[in-house]
Amino acid sequence: MDNAAVTAMAAALGSLVGASASIVTTWISQRAQSARANVEWKMRERESLYKDFIMEASRLSADAMMTSLERPDQLVVLYGILSRIRLVSSDDVLGKATSCCRRIVERYKRPNLTPDQLRAAFESNQFDPLNDFSAACRAELLTMSSSA
Repeated sequence: MDNAAVTAMAAALGSLVGASASIVTTWISQRAQSARANVEWKMRERESLYKDFIMEASRLSADAMMTSLERPDQLVVLYGILSRIRLVSSDDVLGKATSCCRRIVERYKRPNLTPDQLRAAFESNQFDPLNDFSAACRAELLTMSSSA
């Protein structure tokens, strides 16, 4: 082989290797960026879902202390959100959400609280069905964000 052919072949192979490295690097970067964006999207969706659950459960918790359950359809929204949690959340979050729903329903079965009893319950943090649920959600979201 003459020197010109070797030089031309070396230049072509060098260009090919350089281009391949660039393509592979771009592919890996795009893949990592896509995975990170997917995790961030899932986190936002879960945050929104958990916020909806917390808002509805808070409303029903306060209602359960002051009134009895006259219409079971009042719980439909909460159980709808719980079903959505079943689809995407960890077993720990689901268990805490289910427990929260049970505590709210049980509270409806008890006698209504007087304003003084209600104030005392809030001051002593006696009735906070969302405490464990919120902690489980925070742990799950922290785990997701650290894996991103």
